[in-house]
Amino acid sequence: MPVAQASSEKDRKTAKRKLLRKLRDRYRLLLINDSTFEERFTMRLNRLNVLLLGTAAFLLYGAFVTAVIVFTPLKRYIPGYADQETKRNAYRSLVLADSLEERLHERDLYIANLRAVLKGEAPADSANLFAPLAEAPSPKDLEPGEADSLLRQRVAREEAFSVKEGGTSSERKELAGVFFFPPLRGIVTSKYERKKSHFGIDIVAKADAAVKACLPGTVTLGSWTTDAGHVLQIQHANDLVSVYKHNSVLLKKVGDKVNAGEAIAIVGNSGELTTGPHLHFELWLNGDPVDPQAYMVFE
Repeated sequence: MPVAQASSEKDRKTAKRKLLRKLRDRYRLLLINDSTFEERFTMRLNRLNVLLLGTAAFLLYGAFVTAVIVFTPLKRYIPGYADQETKRNAYRSLVLADSLEERLHERDLYIANLRAVLKGEAPADSANLFAPLAEAPSPKDLEPGEADSLLRQRVAREEAFSVKEGGTSSERKELAGVFFFPPLRGIVTSKYERKKSHFGIDIVAKADAAVKACLPGTVTLGSWTTDAGHVLQIQHANDLVSVYKHNSVLLKKVGDKVNAGEAIAIVGNSGELTTGPHLHFELWLNGDPVDPQAYMVFE
C-alpha cells in the first residue's frame, strides 16, 4: 500500500510538470506574404501568455463597456434603467409628499379640535386658547362697563366743545347708541391714521387667541389675499362694516350669521404685510373708515 501511494504521488507530480512545461513552451506567430514568402511580423508566445493576455483583454473590454454605460447618456436607452436625477427627484418628491401629508393631517386635527372647543363640545386642551361660554350672555353682561362709560363721557365732552369741520361729529352721533364688543384684547401697536392710508388699528395678543365679532351681522367676505392673508368681513346694521385681517384660520364662511362676541377667526401672521402675529381691525361706516379706538377699549 505505501508503494502504491508513492507511485500515485509521483504520477501527479509528473503530470503537473508536464502541464507547466506545456504552458511555458514557446511558439512563434508569423505573418508571411503569401506571394513572396517574406516575413512581415513575428511574435514569440506561449500558452500562459496567451491566457493572461486574453484575461486582461476581457477585463479591459468589460471596464470600457461599464464606463460607457455609467458615464454617458447611453444608459437611458437600457430597458429598466432609471436616471440618477430622476431617482433623486422621485425621492425628494416622496419625502415632500409625506411631510405635506403629515402637516395636513396635523392641521385637520387642530382645526377639528379648535372648532369643538369653540362650540363648547369638548374641553379646551393644554393650549387653553380660551374657555368656551357655558351659556349665552345675558343683557346684564352686555351692559357697558366702567371703562366704557368713562370713554363715552370723555367723547361726549370732546364733541360738546369741538369746532372741527368734517364728518367726525356726525359719525359719533350715529354710533353713540351702538355697543361694540372688542374683537381682541391686547396691545395696540399701530393706530388709525387716515392720512397714511392706515384705515384701521393693529392689535397684538397671545398666539392663537380668538378673534370675535364686534357686532351682530352677516359674513360677506371670507377669503385669502396676498397682502392681508386670511380676511373676514362682516356686514352689520346701519351700513356698518367690520374687517379682520392677517388671521391664521377662519372659523366662519360667507353667509354665516354671527353674534356679538362670537369667535370668528384665530389670530395669525398670514399675508405679506405683516411682521408677526396680530389682528388688523377696520371699521367702516357708510363707506368711510372710522377709528375703532374712539368706540372700543382693547387693552
